[in-house]
Amino acid sequence: MSWSGTTAQQIAKAVRRGDADAAIVVDHHLRRIEDHREAEGALTSVRKIESLAEAAAVDEIDNRDSLPAAGVPVAVCEQLAVTGHAPRLGSNAAVLPIADTDHQAVQRIRGAGAVIVAFGRSSELGLWPATDDDGNVPANPWRPDRGIGGPSGGTALAVATGAAPIGIGLDGPGSAGGVRTAAAACGIVAYSPEHVPADINTDPEHWLGAHTGVMATTVEDAALAYAALTHRHPRSTGDPGRLRIAATNVAPLLARVDDDATKWLLKAVRSLTDLGHDTFRAKPRFGARLTPASSGAWTCAAYLRSLKCGPDGLQRRTKRLVSVGERTYLRGLFGGVLGDGNRVRRHLEDWFDLEDYDLLITPGLPAAPPAAKEWSTETLRANVTHLASAAAFTAPFGLAGLPALVVPVGMRSDGAPATVQLVGPPGSTGRLFDVAAQLVAKLRPRRYAPGLSWD
Repeated sequence: MSWSGTTAQQIAKAVRRGDADAAIVVDHHLRRIEDHREAEGALTSVRKIESLAEAAAVDEIDNRDSLPAAGVPVAVCEQLAVTGHAPRLGSNAAVLPIADTDHQAVQRIRGAGAVIVAFGRSSELGLWPATDDDGNVPANPWRPDRGIGGPSGGTALAVATGAAPIGIGLDGPGSAGGVRTAAAACGIVAYSPEHVPADINTDPEHWLGAHTGVMATTVEDAALAYAALTHRHPRSTGDPGRLRIAATNVAPLLARVDDDATKWLLKAVRSLTDLGHDTFRAKPRFGARLTPASSGAWTCAAYLRSLKCGPDGLQRRTKRLVSVGERTYLRGLFGGVLGDGNRVRRHLEDWFDLEDYDLLITPGLPAAPPAAKEWSTETLRANVTHLASAAAFTAPFGLAGLPALVVPVGMRSDGAPATVQLVGPPGSTGRLFDVAAQLVAKLRPRRYAPGLSWD
């Protein structure tokens, strides 16, 4: 038996009971990385010696009952600081000094007993909804001619191919929809936690990729990872009761929504109705400044993040975006005439409240994942024209800071994974996980792409 492909909850339960050694679990996942090519290009570094030593340390703990993620292998985005590792901000031109402390998310997942096994590739500065650089173009396990999304596409691919049951990636404003865009491309679950949009002038640190989200192949594993990051006891998903759920296939940002995305959204809506929920076709209210606010957040994030590494050597698309962001930021346009995440959030909160909706459901992606190609060598115009639409449903809610979850629901007619996004008002985290679990139980999507095996 190989522990690779086993859920995080099963691993943690076995390690806590003493039915499995964390070192053996980690070794099986390291062998998965070495022996299989599905995740080739997804990982920029593998912690072979360090992860086995850390797993052995977990095995030596007498009382493992207090470790909700005991022995669970985790892949983290390469941009997150891990002691002794130099964070790589998505390209060789953006590598920071070796970290002497862990990122808070890394500290917390380790504190729950998990073991960091590898670093997943990211798009440069966490800005782009596709993950490629220096000629490395990771292929989607569902459709090799398609990419893996971004910005934390490498981490999503690691989870989607069994290299680790849990992934921790980038999220927040200016991060191309965060973990949800990459998860939707790779057909896995991702949760972007609620956060209050930071004022870019008084708290620019929050624009440097400080927010994190979680990825997994099951709703329960995603809930376990989120609980570990928030120092909460993992809660079991349950019956959320009868809810009022709004549905829309109208993209809040410019994008063409194809027939497959609409078809699977309708199938998910019908399933929710069968489950006893009241569903309504509705169009959320983002306010008149969503598009300029999204553009302003994206460009300002590029400029602020570039200050960490300098502009020299960055991809030409990133350099151009940084120059636009510098003018936007220094002139105070974001938060002024362009609007900001707080305004978008207020419009959405009012909409949820006035219409008395408990949740909103949208497609995860407006179409199949973007093509697998070297987007990092293309111009900014080409990226905006052909790539940015991948985050049309996911990015606005990262900007507004509302809790949002992507969940697979099936397979599109073109062979790509079909996903939907669930979004809720503030305080709706438990409800999101409960409804996501209901959808998965009803529609029974595949956990892994059809071509993957553990023979």
